[in-house]
This record gives sequence, C-alpha cells and structure tokens, in this order.
Amino acid sequence: MNVQLKPPGCVERLGAVLSFGLLPLVRRSVMRQYPATLTDDTMILRNGTRIAWSAFTRFRHTDAYVQGVYVNTTYELWHAAGRLHFSTRQIVDADAVVRFVLGHLPAEVTAGRNPE
Repeated sequence: MNVQLKPPGCVERLGAVLSFGLLPLVRRSVMRQYPATLTDDTMILRNGTRIAWSAFTRFRHTDAYVQGVYVNTTYELWHAAGRLHFSTRQIVDADAVVRFVLGHLPAEVTAGRNPE
C-alpha cells in the first residue's frame, strides 16, 4: 500500500511566505519520517528506512481538539531504533492507513488497547 500525503494548504503556503521559506524546510524534515509504503513485512518511511512490523514495541494515539472540535489524531510508534509519529490530517486515506498499520503491529503491542 502506498501512502499519499496531502499537499500544503493555503495557511501553510502563507506561513511559508511569512517565515521566509523556513516552514517548508521544517515540514519536509517532519514528513521524511512518515510512512511511504506499507507491505506485509515492513513499513518503509519516506527517508528510505525499513522497519519490520515485529520491531515495533508499543504505540499510542492522541486525539487533538481545538475549542472542543476534533482536529486530528496523532499516532506514535516505538521501535528498536527509535520512534516515529504521523498525523491523520496529513494523509490522504488516513483510515485505510491506520487500519493497515494496526492490523500489522504485533499482537502484544496492541493487546488491551482500543486504538480507535
């Protein structure tokens, strides 16, 4: 499964102009840790790193609200070499990606949790 990211919106483009081009650089560095391809064996990040599903040790999801209105969910995944996180707001088909990721995480990582 290929993971597609949403293009920058109007606010991000305005921020790029007002930050003299620094905001797109920060966005690019953050997006490099987002998943690019999900296979049955591994998650391949946009920076080329391959992480086997068995390497993940835990996950956490956090719902974000602004003045009581739901905005997005951020998922954090810990693995042997570190941690990655991604936001559902930035991914085109976020529901399918989250279902795929949660379906491929080891059972002991998702045991006793209600991820959605």
